[in-house]
Amino acid sequence: MTAEQNETYEEKTEKLNQILARLDDPDTPIDTLADDVKHGTKLIKELEAKLQEVESEVETAFEELESTDESNEQ
Repeated sequence: MTAEQNETYEEKTEKLNQILARLDDPDTPIDTLADDVKHGTKLIKELEAKLQEVESEVETAFEELESTDESNEQ
């Protein structure tokens, strides 16, 4: 596992914000922009996957809570 894979959601978000700032900067070299777009795309996919993972975990937790409440009512 690479160091980048160990980064938190917040760290990846901060990196993405830095990339966006460079994209807005007219002085950023074109080669840097190309690399930033590739890296930014990768970060967006990773962040989206994490959000979907967390959403699934939350849904599962609520389903378990509801089933516990229902069995307690019987």
